[in-house]
Amino acid sequence: MRFTVWTKQKEIQYSTTLLSKASVFYVISTLLTVIPPLLIAYRSQGFWMKVSTYREQPKIHFTNNFLVILEKWDNDYLIWSTNDEHLTSETESRVRIPATTWREQDWNRDGIPDSLHLDLNFPLRQDETVTSVQALLLFNYQLNSFSYFEMTGLVYLDGAHCARGVANSIGQAGHTMHTLADVRLHQRQLLPNKGRDNRYLPSPLPENSGDPVDVITILRENSKRNMSLRLENRQTIWKQDGSAGFRLSVDLTYPEETVEYKPGFWQMIKWGWLQYLAVLVIFVYIFHSVKTFVFSNQILPTLIHNDSK
Repeated sequence: MRFTVWTKQKEIQYSTTLLSKASVFYVISTLLTVIPPLLIAYRSQGFWMKVSTYREQPKIHFTNNFLVILEKWDNDYLIWSTNDEHLTSETESRVRIPATTWREQDWNRDGIPDSLHLDLNFPLRQDETVTSVQALLLFNYQLNSFSYFEMTGLVYLDGAHCARGVANSIGQAGHTMHTLADVRLHQRQLLPNKGRDNRYLPSPLPENSGDPVDVITILRENSKRNMSLRLENRQTIWKQDGSAGFRLSVDLTYPEETVEYKPGFWQMIKWGWLQYLAVLVIFVYIFHSVKTFVFSNQILPTLIHNDSK
């Protein structure tokens, strides 16, 4: 009983002069093996990787800077801001200082906050009723898996309870508005694959303006940013609890983010090579069979060298 322990193929060489039909055929067939796969891979889209994504848990920290406007049933409003520059002489009679409590929680204990709970309790008079809320919250936002990106992000939330000017709203102070949402990154531009980007680190809220706060202008300027924050999966609940003030309760989560970035040179080359190789294998097999048929059958005359003795 015998079994094969090693296999060696017999090598046959076909040689010819430099200027011959066989040499011309070899050069043309080699070019047709290499060049068409490159053209096919390039023209079929996806040859160069222009956009890539990765998952990262962003580092988000509430800066304890915010602006809140409470609109009342009589078309008047109350305001509070942690920046004194937003409280002008025109708003002095409308300023209400809330009792503020907030905390960030790290659920998986990885050193990165996962959620924020914020409570603002505004004192109200008996004849005051809050019908809608506008709040601007500032966050420090960081990404550092590839390029280092840091910005001061603005989160806008609002909510309305009932129509303005409703007569039976008088004396119904003590509403509570609960908001639950996810803080997500909104991209209009790809992040670089390396370097440092902190162009949006300045606060989106105006400072030292001396003019009354205009929420529309603030949001319009913030929307011009290529990188900004948005609230998603948002749910708002109003509740009548009979207390003597108005409570704004906010629960925000910081989920893992899918970040788009511009691939580096070597990542693009690696991806392009895979696309080219996938087509090249087919052409190599086809033209190898053609060469074998042409030379083994001596369709183009060559000198045969056999290594067998």
